[in-house]
This record gives sequence, C-alpha cells and structure tokens, in this order.
Amino acid sequence: MWHSERSEHWHKRWSERSVRAKVLVIVGVAVMVPAFLALFGAVTMWLWNWLMPTIFKLPEIGFWQAIGLLLLAHIFFKGGQARRAGKAQWRRAKLRERMREDEPEAKNVA
Repeated sequence: MWHSERSEHWHKRWSERSVRAKVLVIVGVAVMVPAFLALFGAVTMWLWNWLMPTIFKLPEIGFWQAIGLLLLAHIFFKGGQARRAGKAQWRRAKLRERMREDEPEAKNVA
C-alpha cells in the first residue's frame, strides 16, 4: 500500500503539483544537471588524459574539450535526440503486446 501511495505521489502531472514541489524540482534540476555535467566531463578528461596519450600518442585535453567530446559522442550514438530511442522502444513494446493479443490461442493436444 505504501509503495502505491508513493508511486502516485511521484507520478503526478506537473499541473497537479504544489508550487513548493515545482520550485524544489526546478532547483534540483538546476543544481544536479551542472553537477553531473561537471562530473562526467571531469571523468572523461581524466580517462582521456590517462589512456589516450599513452596508447595512441594523442595530446591531452582540457575540461571543455572533454565536455565537447561527450556532446559529440551523444550526437553520434544517440542521433542528437535523447527521447527518440525511448519512444521507439515504447512503440515496439506496444506492437509486441498487440501481436500477442492477435495470436491464435495454442491448442492443447493431449
């Protein structure tokens, strides 16, 4: 019971949330997005500077170059749209569900 109540609380529509909850979400996003960007950029820079100059004789990179590299990888591997893959996956799941419903029921042969 507790799980379903909590689930309902977190899955409210934006218009159904209180002003306090909206402010907390906006502040949380405003703090967490740059924090994760900085963390991923720093880790990318550290890994690049640790591996690439030694293995491939490439130059070391700075923080902003690491951020650019992450952005470039995102564009190359996700096509520039983060949500497109999720929607396609959702469509495939719905299609599989419809196909299962349309399948003739297996006959029990004894």
